Amino acid sequence: MVCMKKLFLCSALCFFAAAFFSAQAFEVRLEPDPRLDQSVFGAAEIPAEPFIRAALLASGADSEAADKLAARLESLWRELSSDMGEGESVEERADKILFFIYQKILSKYDFYQTRVDLAMESGAYNCVSSAIIFMYFCKAAGIPVVANETPRHAFCSIFQDGKAVDVETTNPYGVNPGKKRGQNLSNGRTQYITVPAKDYSGRHLVDDRRAVGMIYCNRISALQRKKRDDQTVGLAVDAYEVQGHSPVSRSELDICVGNASNILTKAEREGEAIAFLKKAEEIFGPSQNWTKRIATNYYNLTLGKIKKDPLGEGLSSLEENKESLSKKDFDDLKEYAYLTAAQLAANKRDWRSAIKTALSGLAELPQSKRLQNNKNVYEQNAAIDFHNEAADLFNSGDREGALQKIKQGLEELPGNKILLNDLSKMSR
Repeated sequence: MVCMKKLFLCSALCFFAAAFFSAQAFEVRLEPDPRLDQSVFGAAEIPAEPFIRAALLASGADSEAADKLAARLESLWRELSSDMGEGESVEERADKILFFIYQKILSKYDFYQTRVDLAMESGAYNCVSSAIIFMYFCKAAGIPVVANETPRHAFCSIFQDGKAVDVETTNPYGVNPGKKRGQNLSNGRTQYITVPAKDYSGRHLVDDRRAVGMIYCNRISALQRKKRDDQTVGLAVDAYEVQGHSPVSRSELDICVGNASNILTKAEREGEAIAFLKKAEEIFGPSQNWTKRIATNYYNLTLGKIKKDPLGEGLSSLEENKESLSKKDFDDLKEYAYLTAAQLAANKRDWRSAIKTALSGLAELPQSKRLQNNKNVYEQNAAIDFHNEAADLFNSGDREGALQKIKQGLEELPGNKILLNDLSKMSR
């Protein structure tokens, strides 16, 4: 007796990229530090005392430490001012100030040490913290001073007879860098310094508010290196207030808030991410960055519900969030809902339900190639099941039963080539 060979099932494609991340504690401050004196930041130039106090708060000093350190600086200024000669030029007085700072405060350069409070307590400093301290003494002395910012550096300029004189505050000989000069240190040696011009490329003047803002920026960068984006937001809010809502500070705030929201997104806490971003928009106004992230979170939120209950909670969530999704995202998610539901039925070899679900999806998304392809696969697999059942009957000697099984299959799958071929062979 001739045997009917059995056929193997085909596979349908239905996949969506998924990533899993562990949740982190999420505590974010969207209100500015109440200790910041808002009245101070309305002007580009800030007097000595409120300037250094703002810098100390920006550095992370608590109120008690800020008071003590501000008082210490005032005491040091009184000590230095007694040595200021009336006939000295601005450059000569700036020389005295910078040298005095290195005698009394600064002792060790540290590229990342931007905090003014720690510079005063430990002597470790970088370009920002040393520039802030120098600016304080210049302001106290009545010397016109501004900060300069480059992509990787900060320094100062003082003004003498209307002309700017640069001051490199990362060494005690930095007044008018590039000019060879010498001063006697307490160790009795004479040292010289020449600062290469290339160190100043991309320079631009910034006002006092931005000078303080650079402290926040560097602290934010340090937290970003530690992957603590949630802790950067409060600092970015403070920097935004201190810098008078400048475009630069707003851009930095946008980045920090967006990065912080990503913690929630990665932890599959999209609802919280959306609420957080919307709250930020209520306080600070809209942001293109935040709007895109809100849309992404709505997408992921809906996707998660589709994975759990495609045609129930999934489609309900999709309709609920329709206005927050682009048309393409909406259609993609609807397609995925039907693909997922159909595949769940297919996984149980319930080809009828799988085909029916795919057809329902195609009724709404007639251009979907994936739904069409998967429907074809399900129909082929259903035909293979009919064929294999008929083969079992045929091979056991029940030719009539096999013929009826093929006819039953053709009633459900009219025109199927596998079953039509079987019917042709059995009818000979």
